[in-house]
Amino acid sequence: MALHLGIFLIWAGACVFLQLDHVDGDNKCVFPFIYGGNQYFDCTKENSLWAWCSLTEIYSGIWRYCVDEDYAPCVFPFIYRGKTYNSCTTAGSLFWNYWCSITPNYDQHKAW
Repeated sequence: MALHLGIFLIWAGACVFLQLDHVDGDNKCVFPFIYGGNQYFDCTKENSLWAWCSLTEIYSGIWRYCVDEDYAPCVFPFIYRGKTYNSCTTAGSLFWNYWCSITPNYDQHKAW
């Protein structure tokens, strides 16, 4: 029991120190969001061990951990190297893995 309490106190202290307001429940991730001057189209592990998302368009300290339903879906059609794709592709993949863009224009946003 003492170990659990200690871990909770460390977590709570980190949230207070970092001024993070973790929110659970029905709050939805907002994509894209801006954090630290960067735009995110999907959950991120930036400055965290676990994937998280902002609940506001411009990160204001209100966030939550991501669950499977939060990750951005593929967007079709999307543009990659000036060509339009209507399904996942192996183009540009070093190991022939299929991938897709999570924005309509990969060339512009580089989000996949």
